[in-house]
Amino acid sequence: MKTKTKLTTVLTLALAGAFAAVAQQQSLTGVVTDSMCGATHMAKDKTPAQCTRMCVKDGMKYALAAEKKVYTLEGHEAELVKLAGQKVTVMGILKGDTLSVNEVTASK
Repeated sequence: MKTKTKLTTVLTLALAGAFAAVAQQQSLTGVVTDSMCGATHMAKDKTPAQCTRMCVKDGMKYALAAEKKVYTLEGHEAELVKLAGQKVTVMGILKGDTLSVNEVTASK
């Protein structure tokens, strides 16, 4: 009987953890930018893509300007560098203002 109770408890906790992880998955659409400039790029002599790449090279993080808010992006930098300055849809786990990227695709 004890083994069955323990097994039920473990399965319940595992299911709750899986549900919590899925519940945090977010899909946001916006423009790939950097954490310093956000939606308004400071390097006026450069395109948004060039400014984003320059700022990231100087130590800033990639970000997503979406719905009048800027989210810091973590992961998938090789894809983000190609999509800098473009409208994208990002799937990932949102914690506060940071989105851990699972997938990023160009949007129309």
